[in-house]
Amino acid sequence: MNRLFALIRREYWENKGAFRTTPLVIGGIYIAFLLMSIFTTAHFDNEMYTFREAIRLLAEQPTEFRSTHGLEVLLGSSLFFTIVLAFVVFFYLLGALYDDRKDRSILFWKSLPASDTLTIASKLLTAMFLAPLMFWIVIVLTQIIMAIIASLMVISVGENPWTLFLSVINPFEAWSMLLVSYLASSIWFLPMYGWLLLVSSFAPRIPLLFAVLPPVVFAILQVWIRFLETFTFNASLFGLIGKWVANSPAILTVQVHDGEGTLALGGPLTDDFDHAVSLMNILDRLFSVQMLGGLIVAAVFLAGALWFRHRATES
Repeated sequence: MNRLFALIRREYWENKGAFRTTPLVIGGIYIAFLLMSIFTTAHFDNEMYTFREAIRLLAEQPTEFRSTHGLEVLLGSSLFFTIVLAFVVFFYLLGALYDDRKDRSILFWKSLPASDTLTIASKLLTAMFLAPLMFWIVIVLTQIIMAIIASLMVISVGENPWTLFLSVINPFEAWSMLLVSYLASSIWFLPMYGWLLLVSSFAPRIPLLFAVLPPVVFAILQVWIRFLETFTFNASLFGLIGKWVANSPAILTVQVHDGEGTLALGGPLTDDFDHAVSLMNILDRLFSVQMLGGLIVAAVFLAGALWFRHRATES
């Protein structure tokens, strides 16, 4: 276990730019845009009249309204973090086993008292847990700083931020839901993580090409053959991957009910699962037949990655 933790620490220090600096930059952008909007408003809004009116109208809303919408604001502000996290994990896994062969350091790492199984496990756990956790911590810190700035703005116009939003919004509910969503998404996307590690373990060069081109070619052939058989475009690998992403437990999109939009898990394009943001809907995905099939596929890909890792050399 100590060796596994040491390997995970190694992954962090070798990729701290992606895992630490990237979310910090995003958080800094959020705060910078908030400050820019405040200064712009102060410049054009004579004596903050419009801002005062907005605060007054917000204070007139029921407590339940402010609580519900405040929770959605906290969850919704994580969307850009989530998208960037997906790209970070994608490219990290794509180079996780390839970079050791590219810079010819694989024999050095193989000489250490750590098996190939531990090495792959450390990279997988880094993508599944360490990266999401780092992004989540920065999201929480960013929202705390933004809440402080917003509170100072409210105080500056003579209102009480505690009664307006601080006491009616439960940030721990939003933060815990977001963390559970991130960790559940890591499990849900295990088949794709396994595929990226498999490609990273054998690609001679340009792993991105090997990761994307075979599925695209296979899906196109599927569509073509099915079209020749039935003259209709039935489901293909494109549809399978799209459906898998749409059923994700990650908070990604908005669904509309009775003319009102609310945040949704994945994309509300399928009826396989309920897309409302709730703990039960997240767990429903993890304990489903689809998840069981995904774990089997992931196990096959990871076994292939381990097989190639065993036989990897400097060349």
